[in-house]
Amino acid sequence: MTPWTKNDLQRLDVKYANEGVHLHQRPFRAATELLGSAFVLGVGGNPEVQKITAAYEAMFPETNASWPGAGIGLAASVDRVRKVTLPVVFGTCAIQAWQATGFESAEEWWDWCRKDHDIGSQSSFAFADLHDFAYGLNEAQEGSAEALTLWRMARSNLEDAANTLPTTFSVDSVIQPICMVAELSLKGVLVWDGTDPKSFKGKDGHNLKLLADRVATARPHRDDPFVAEVVANLPPYVDSRYKPAGLTRLAVVRLAMGVQFTAASTLRRITSTDFAAEMETGGWPAPRRPFFPVERKPQAV
Repeated sequence: MTPWTKNDLQRLDVKYANEGVHLHQRPFRAATELLGSAFVLGVGGNPEVQKITAAYEAMFPETNASWPGAGIGLAASVDRVRKVTLPVVFGTCAIQAWQATGFESAEEWWDWCRKDHDIGSQSSFAFADLHDFAYGLNEAQEGSAEALTLWRMARSNLEDAANTLPTTFSVDSVIQPICMVAELSLKGVLVWDGTDPKSFKGKDGHNLKLLADRVATARPHRDDPFVAEVVANLPPYVDSRYKPAGLTRLAVVRLAMGVQFTAASTLRRITSTDFAAEMETGGWPAPRRPFFPVERKPQAV
C-alpha cells in the first residue's frame, strides 16, 4: 500500500490551487498522483483510490458542491430558488424534473412546489430549459468559435446567478449576471449567423430589445413572444451597476428564470436539442406559464 496522510492532501490542494485545477477534479487527481502505478479502478481495483477521494472530499466538502455536471441552472417555487446541477447521462434514460432538481422523491418535490400545478409546471420547464441550453451548447461545439465563447460566458453568468440566488439576502448585484445571460446568448445567435462581434460596440450593444428583435427576424421561433416578455421586463442594467434597481426578490427570481429560458431558446434555434418541445405537447406540465403573470387583485367584499 502506498502511504499517504492528510498533510499530503493539504499539500496537493495548495498545488492544485496554484495550477488552476477545478475543485471537483482534485480528489481524483490526488488519488492518481499519490498512488502512481498502483492507481487502478474497476473490478479488482485499488481500494486506496476510494479512501483518498473520500478523505479529500471530507477535508474539502466544496469539491462536491462545485461539480458542474452537464450544466448548472436554477428552478424556483415563488421566490425560493434551488440550484440545479444537470446530471451527466450516459446512454438512454428518462430523467424526471424532481430528480433533476435534486429531490429524493416526487412527493418531496411536489411539496416544494406547494402542490401548485403552475409552480410544478414552471419547475418542469426550468429543467427543460437547462437541458436544452446545456446539451444544445454541447451539440454546437463544432460551430463558430466566437459564438461559442459568447454562449459559454452566458453559461458562466447563469451559474453565478444559480449559486447566489438560493441564499443571498440582497438581490441587487445579481441583476448584472442575469442581464448578461440574455445579452450574451442573443449575441451568440447573431454571431453564429455571421455578425461581426465588433459590430456590437456602441450604445446599441446593450439594447436587449433590439438584439431580441434581430434574433426573431433572423431565426423566427415559437419562443419569440416569451423572449420578448423577458427582455421587456429586464431593467436598464448599465444603470443597475451603480444604483439599486428597486426590484423585489420575486421579480429578480422571475428574471433569472426568464433569461435561463432565453439562453435555451437561442440554442433551440440552431440545434436539434429541444426537450421543451416534448413538454409542450399533451397535457400538464403544458402549457408553459408566463414568466411575469398578472397578479390578481383581491376583490372588495
